[in-house]
Amino acid sequence: MRAGGSILAVFAVLAGLVASGSGSVAAPVSPNTPADSCETGLRFSEGDGDAAMGLRVVSIKVFNCGTQPVEFNGYPQIKLFDEEKQPLTVEILDGSGGISQVDGFDDPPVPFTLQPGETAKSAFMWKNRNTSGEPSQNARYLDIAAAPGGTWQALEPFPPDTRVFIDLGDTGRLGVKAWHK
Repeated sequence: MRAGGSILAVFAVLAGLVASGSGSVAAPVSPNTPADSCETGLRFSEGDGDAAMGLRVVSIKVFNCGTQPVEFNGYPQIKLFDEEKQPLTVEILDGSGGISQVDGFDDPPVPFTLQPGETAKSAFMWKNRNTSGEPSQNARYLDIAAAPGGTWQALEPFPPDTRVFIDLGDTGRLGVKAWHK
């Protein structure tokens, strides 16, 4: 689990999944909208997704659209939100956290510098399963930051003009792959 941040209230906007330590609870934040101007120097977007037998994996990209190099060494920070933009309480795990075994997903963070114009990647993993009979948790909006203390912004869904969809069922767990080039 992520030290100091394994449980977060999160704001989700992950779309396009056709087939696709102790923790803390974050206070709700206002939903962000993707910035066309790249005011923060980084732009986050959703990539390809894959879904099979309840296992979901979606790639995430960060583009350095600024003028300065940015150092990376760790995991994206995320906040997931439901349809009404209310935060979800989700356990955020470094790597797969035992959700499933996917090649490379549990590779440890390696420091690197993202130069202007370059792109780095990460990914999210979860299972859509509901065995308790409790209502499913579905994230429709997602805020993301490159690292703890980073600037929060909305994840741009793929395809554009849609919303993110993370269908956690009753699992309440989301694995996050370390940033990599």
